Formats: sequence, structure tokens, C-alpha cells
Amino acid sequence: MLKGLRILVVEDTKSIRDLVSRLLGSLGCEDVHQAEDLASARTQINAFGFDTVLLDYDLSGENGITLLDELRKNTWHFNRDVPVILLTGHSGPELLDAAIAAGANAYLVKPVMPDRLGQRILEVREKAGWTRPPDGGNAHRREAGSESGGGPDDDGNIVWV
Repeated sequence: MLKGLRILVVEDTKSIRDLVSRLLGSLGCEDVHQAEDLASARTQINAFGFDTVLLDYDLSGENGITLLDELRKNTWHFNRDVPVILLTGHSGPELLDAAIAAGANAYLVKPVMPDRLGQRILEVREKAGWTRPPDGGNAHRREAGSESGGGPDDDGNIVWV
């Protein structure tokens, strides 16, 4: 079902991160990357093109929507429009509204069944018309601190502002 896709799982709880990764593997995804916090997620997002990001909301005192908002505002970033599914244990309407406002493509409440997760990934990718970009590169670059909310530094690394 998910063969050939590269998916980033951003989840602070190792057992859940590993479980989701195994679920993705059982659905045919052989290229699963993991991040335990916003810093490691940013590092992954800067280095690799992804087909989908599964993003937890509550990341040990950090907020996954912060990452989503930063990514969507960086208009030059090669992963800017990657489909993002908020995968969280919270189901309140305020969280859903915040996720949609920040640019989430979908929302799933944990625990989630493997077939439902796989189907949602395929649905958001199809709806978004997303094609994974090449690793570590942007089609064009802007100066750091541009109107887009950030830019590359002198070494080509993303500056998150």
C-alpha cells in the first residue's frame, strides 16, 4: 500500500514512534524516518524530501503545530507543501482548528488502525498532488530572513525564524 514512500514520524514517545514505524512497515513503507522532538524533525526536514509527515501535537512540552506553522510559512522550502497528518491523542475542537489553520492536511486520533492510517496517507497525498522533492535541495533560494519567514544561511542550511 505504501511501497516507495518516505515518511517522517515525529513523536516524542519512543514506544509509540517505534509502533507507528512498524505499522508503516507492515503497510509496505520501507523508508521511515523518526524524530523525537522539533529539533530532530527540523534536521530531518532540512535533509530529506518526504512523501508525508506524521506529526504528534504534544512533544514533551513542545507543540507540533509550531513546526507545521514554521514549515508552511517558509515559502521557499522544498518540503513546504509536504502532506502533514496530525497524529495525536487529543481530539478537542480547538486543537483541530489550530491544526487546520497551521496547514495540516488531516488529523487522526491515536490509537489508529493500520489500514486507516495507510488509507489516510494515500488520501492526503492524492488530494495534495504532492511529489516528493529531491533530498536537501530547493528549486530556488532566498536570502535569510526573507519575507517568507526564513531562508538558507551561508552554508545552505535552513534558518527557522
